[in-house]
Amino acid sequence: MAVRTRARPILSVMTSVASDLSYLIQTEFRLARAEFGEKLSEISNAAILVGIGAALALSGLIVLLFCIATWISFWGLFYGWALLIVSLVAIGLGGTAAYIGVTKARSAELIPERTLDQVREDYAVAKEHMG
Repeated sequence: MAVRTRARPILSVMTSVASDLSYLIQTEFRLARAEFGEKLSEISNAAILVGIGAALALSGLIVLLFCIATWISFWGLFYGWALLIVSLVAIGLGGTAAYIGVTKARSAELIPERTLDQVREDYAVAKEHMG
């Protein structure tokens, strides 16, 4: 009978440890998923800026081509110069947006650092309690 009463608390403790470990693993996966979502959002925003930059640069190039054509055909006093100025501004804005987007994309890391740090801490605590 003494063996039986002793076995129950050990089984209860082991069940509790397994339950806590399962909850800890689920929590770590939720943290990793949330952190990965944040990283993906940063890359998505950078890609949008690159797209805007590309669209502005392309429109600037088109306007620049129209400007050159207009300037050549009219020997462009005012209209041609206006188109030239607009196209250069559009190209400048597009280049700036593309540069910012590329810079943000380079700086975004996909490694879930906070999750890895938390897992390391959990491992250290578990190792401390086991050993």
